[in-house]
Amino acid sequence: MRDGLRGLRPQVLPATRASHPVGAGYPHRAFFPAPVRPQGTRVALFSPPRVLHYSMLYFAYGSNLDVENWALWCANKGFDPDSIEPLGPAWLPDYELVFHYQSRLRKGGALDVRPRRGTSIPGALFRVHRWEGLDAKEGVSGGYYRRISVTALTDDGRAHPATTYCVCDERIGPHVEPGPEYREIVTRGLARFGHSAEGFLAAAANRPAVPGPAAIFTYGTLMKGKRNHDLLAPQVRHAHGAARVAGAALVAIDWFPGLVLRDGGSVHGELYEVANLTATLDELDSYEDFVGYESSDSLYRRSLIQAQTSDGSALAWTYIYLGDPGDFPLVPSGRWTGA
Repeated sequence: MRDGLRGLRPQVLPATRASHPVGAGYPHRAFFPAPVRPQGTRVALFSPPRVLHYSMLYFAYGSNLDVENWALWCANKGFDPDSIEPLGPAWLPDYELVFHYQSRLRKGGALDVRPRRGTSIPGALFRVHRWEGLDAKEGVSGGYYRRISVTALTDDGRAHPATTYCVCDERIGPHVEPGPEYREIVTRGLARFGHSAEGFLAAAANRPAVPGPAAIFTYGTLMKGKRNHDLLAPQVRHAHGAARVAGAALVAIDWFPGLVLRDGGSVHGELYEVANLTATLDELDSYEDFVGYESSDSLYRRSLIQAQTSDGSALAWTYIYLGDPGDFPLVPSGRWTGA
């Protein structure tokens, strides 16, 4: 933990509502376009995180990723398939997939989620216009699944309060292998959003998912040669070297910097692949004063970001400052040169 920083606690910023185009390719980088401002309105250097209210967003991780299967079910049951609108790929952090529910409809196991630090579930965010169809498909009235509030991450560093479904406690039992049709539906849906089926197949085989992504993007005191690199160094399996993230800026908070989201900016740092992701995140979460996605007491939020290196792009964890960046000077170069 960064001692003496309680005065830097962030204020909770209001969510903003925005619309964005949706097409066959699910252009998630156009998730929340800049709002139209009246002529003469002053534009702040930094903007609050652009998120939609939780009641509008649904995180899908199973059969609902496959839009054809969803449309077929709606046609058979008399619901409107356009009651949900696909937005793009997303991840559910610190959860894993599990098959411990027997579904008669699926003739085998059906997916559930449960907490597990360091594991992220690939899926997608949908805008929900009406919940009746989703609730019916998930068997909410019959006590099969229930809605829960979660935080979904996108690879531009943003976090989105959302709703997903989990199996009701009384329906949970031992591992149940999924049937072949369900396997095909889910793997097809994952592929549609550009995801690997590795975690899904591990859960189907009753194996724990490999925590991931295993990459960490550092930009301040955790970089090589800086004062706290020793917190990270013992877990480094491979150092990718210099890296850069777009859509971000750097502010000098004190003897340490903070990465904040800013259109058109970039931050330079280093990318590391770690051997034991869970142990690494335990150490870094404490150091960065991140206490969980559902808490308002964090100084930083552990987020996902696309980091660019000389070898290409990689999905990585990083820590985003949650306070008001306008209170601190901007580092124009996006490079931290402090200790």
